[in-house]
Amino acid sequence: MVTNGIQQKSMRNSFTFIGLALILGGILGFATNQIGNPLYIFIGVAGLVLFIASIFSVETGLLILFFLTFTRFSDIAVHYHNAPSLAKSYIFILGVVILIRWVVFKEYPTGWQRASIFIGIYGLVLVSSMFYASDTTLVSESLSDFVKDAFIAIIIIILLNNVTRLNLVVWSLLFAGIFMGTFSVYQYLTGTFENEYWGFAQSSYMQIAGATEGYRITGPIGDPNFYAAVMVVLVPLALERVLNERNRALRLIAILALVVTTLTVVFTFSRGGFVALCAAVFAWFVLYPPRLKYLPFLFLLGVAILMLIPQEYLARITSLRELVSAPSVGFRTQDYAIRGRASETLAGLEMIKKNPILGVGLNNYVVHYQEYSKSIGLAPTASERAAHSLYTEVAAETGLVGFTAFAALLWTMGRGIINSWKQLKGLGKDRIASIVAALGASTFGYLVAAVFIHAAYPRYFWLLVGIAFSIPNIVKNEINIRPYPSLQVDADG
Repeated sequence: MVTNGIQQKSMRNSFTFIGLALILGGILGFATNQIGNPLYIFIGVAGLVLFIASIFSVETGLLILFFLTFTRFSDIAVHYHNAPSLAKSYIFILGVVILIRWVVFKEYPTGWQRASIFIGIYGLVLVSSMFYASDTTLVSESLSDFVKDAFIAIIIIILLNNVTRLNLVVWSLLFAGIFMGTFSVYQYLTGTFENEYWGFAQSSYMQIAGATEGYRITGPIGDPNFYAAVMVVLVPLALERVLNERNRALRLIAILALVVTTLTVVFTFSRGGFVALCAAVFAWFVLYPPRLKYLPFLFLLGVAILMLIPQEYLARITSLRELVSAPSVGFRTQDYAIRGRASETLAGLEMIKKNPILGVGLNNYVVHYQEYSKSIGLAPTASERAAHSLYTEVAAETGLVGFTAFAALLWTMGRGIINSWKQLKGLGKDRIASIVAALGASTFGYLVAAVFIHAAYPRYFWLLVGIAFSIPNIVKNEINIRPYPSLQVDADG
């Protein structure tokens, strides 16, 4: 019986592969005759190859998804090289992969139901904005992005269901960090700001501290504060691998990732990034205090990084004292960024006061900023501005209803990570627990950074949502490999 089952599965795999190969050949023949652009043909071939690889190796699909998304590879290809969008196609491909593996390989998608409920409730609140927002076009644009991002999160939850895949995702993120960070660090240290390195190392000449101006690296994102927040996510992951990776070559790669991601955060000159970096590292060391034998190494590594930190960065960080005192002195300071943050926060609070239940509508903060800033005597000639705080933005745009749904989503994510970490520690699975703790610290760091940035690039947030909701399912599957009768596992955290 077992032999027959294996033979049937093998035959099914073979027929599937042959069928896909025939489809691939037919599409290639058509493309060669009908499409004149070689770039389109190359991307089409690469997409089909990745599609087939993802069907037979979910790990391949996850690695590509995280690398493409984190590096904004598709966006850079579209805007800098006139290539068709890779991300949209690949997201669709992964959805088809899940369907094929369900039908052909009998792998029923599991673990996504509870996450879908929380995401769905928040989504319904966002949809309701269509009935009362001043600019429904902006609402429609944001809803379109939300649907795609939520779909990515659900795909991650379905596919990321074991420790092996979790390890690969961590390394995929670290290689993405090395890819972006190496360009950025090299650009800053060599002063080659006129070279954008195919779009992956952008920079802007901006105010740094007081009257001092200089270049701030913005990476593939194009904004230093958002770039810093993204790179902060990778620092605890790199630190965890540096301390716990047993393979010497991989540990050296992790050290490289730690150095370039940390320096990238520094070279953005982002004050919010600095606060988030400190919060993420602090959270990691609270969960995993370093062993004494690692302290000399960490000290030397810290000294090496400090030697590369520019004096202007230290001056900018010390200006945080003014930010703490805003808005009381925020409008008298010469730091335009601090004055702007103070006005945006007060305008957002005014929106919340006058629209406490449902807010002003999704993506409509920018529409109402001038109105509310003028009503409280701020910046009478100000132009449209974003909230520059995810939490202010959510509360102002979706009111108490939306903020409650959003907070419930965050609470469930955090609770799932912490409970999973505790379960693994209780079972003595310290190696897996350390990775979970690092992911928790990374998520915490991003959420701290979100105090200072709004949702202009929400896909990174939804990647973290997908990972966070995957972790309890991974722990459940890991424990069920060797059942512990005395332990009851809640897959939802």
